[in-house]
Parts: sequence; C-alpha cells; structure tokens
Amino acid sequence: MSWIDSVLGPDQSESENQNSSQDGSNLSEKDIALDMLAMSKTDIGMLSKVIPETTNPEVRQLLTTQLNGCIASHFKLSDMLITKGWYNAYGTPQEQIKQDIDSANQVLQQQC
Repeated sequence: MSWIDSVLGPDQSESENQNSSQDGSNLSEKDIALDMLAMSKTDIGMLSKVIPETTNPEVRQLLTTQLNGCIASHFKLSDMLITKGWYNAYGTPQEQIKQDIDSANQVLQQQC
C-alpha cells in the first residue's frame, strides 16, 4: 500500500492488477524493456521530424538537447537488452523470425 492509498483509498485498478497477476497475464521485465525500446524509437523519430520544422531557435535547441538525451538513453537501453539476450540486434532476419516464433509458442503453451 502506497502513501497515496492512505490518503485517497485503494485504487480499483490495483485490485485488478492483483487479479491479473494471479492469472499469469502480467508483463515480464523483458516485455516492459522491449516496449520501452519501441517507445524510445518512436520518441527519437518524432523529435527528429519536429526539429527541422521549428522556427524558434530556443525551442529548436531545447528539442535538440532532448533528442540527444533520448538517443543516449536508447543506446543504454538497447545495450542492456542485448547483454541480457532479450534483443537479438545482430541476428539474421531468419534467426530473429525463428526467435519470435519460439517466443510466441512459449506464450501459447503457458496459456493452455
């Protein structure tokens, strides 16, 4: 129970989260990290498209700083995922597809 629960009372989504983790439908650390990597790629793409359209030099500098920070964070995150073996960045397309199929089959077996 967090401090906010003591002020506002328990959140309904908290009890729903407890129920979903009992069902085995909660996300793993790998799933969360891969989602963060995908979001990071999206952020970098969006910032790189917005910066050339920005006419205010101060805003452009702010966005450029933000983009550089996003890129640095993306490299750290991808290095961590590669080190843990959760992201096969150097595999051939055939190896990556096989790994995705194996992961999907594991998920299907866990649900049955």
